[in-house]
Amino acid sequence: MRTDRNRTPLRPAAVVATLAAVGALFAAPGAAHAGTPAPAGASTAAPGHGLERFQARHGLPRTGSVDSATARALRDASDAELHRTFRTAADLGPEELANARTVIGVGKGAQIPEQGQVIALMTAMQESKFVNYLTPVDHDSLGIFQQRPSTGWGTPEQITDVPTSSKSFYGVAPFGSNPGLIQIDGWQTMPPGEVCQAVQVSAYPDRYAQWEQFARDLLAQEGPSVPPIP
Repeated sequence: MRTDRNRTPLRPAAVVATLAAVGALFAAPGAAHAGTPAPAGASTAAPGHGLERFQARHGLPRTGSVDSATARALRDASDAELHRTFRTAADLGPEELANARTVIGVGKGAQIPEQGQVIALMTAMQESKFVNYLTPVDHDSLGIFQQRPSTGWGTPEQITDVPTSSKSFYGVAPFGSNPGLIQIDGWQTMPPGEVCQAVQVSAYPDRYAQWEQFARDLLAQEGPSVPPIP
């Protein structure tokens, strides 16, 4: 049985501590759908462009990846600068883009309509910018959707496996006690941000809607080349 605080939002101060060992985090097997090469027709632009520009503006090494120094700068960034940083799929780092493609692939494999895939992408963008957190950020929140083991979203291992956590969000995982996307009555006609909140039960329900256009553009750019993930 979940409560109004089933999920808690990502808090910037905790992000910095969590990303202190970001290199090890990204090297973990759950950071992307392992063993899935980019199919023919996938975007050829090297990812990380937006992060590189952000890093340049803040005097940081232009790595195009979210390291601890970049996380500290992102912590203090305004919403306007975050939207300036993340405008297209190419602005995400390589690991984050791989995770976004996994979300799309799982949606395709579960025959989730594109609207549902957009909602999943919006949610992960708000919660983590597609960083797969292997250690808790806020309470026991983990993974790209910041799901909590203590509130029925699965084990830490399940939550930090991106394909598995995506199935949980969509509501097609064979475990867990929380309703996912397809268990939300009328989700197809609800405003997308409201659907995100209906699944996540965040203390900041209005933050999801700001990523709708980004998610739609991301799906349009990457979706055609992503194979279904069963």
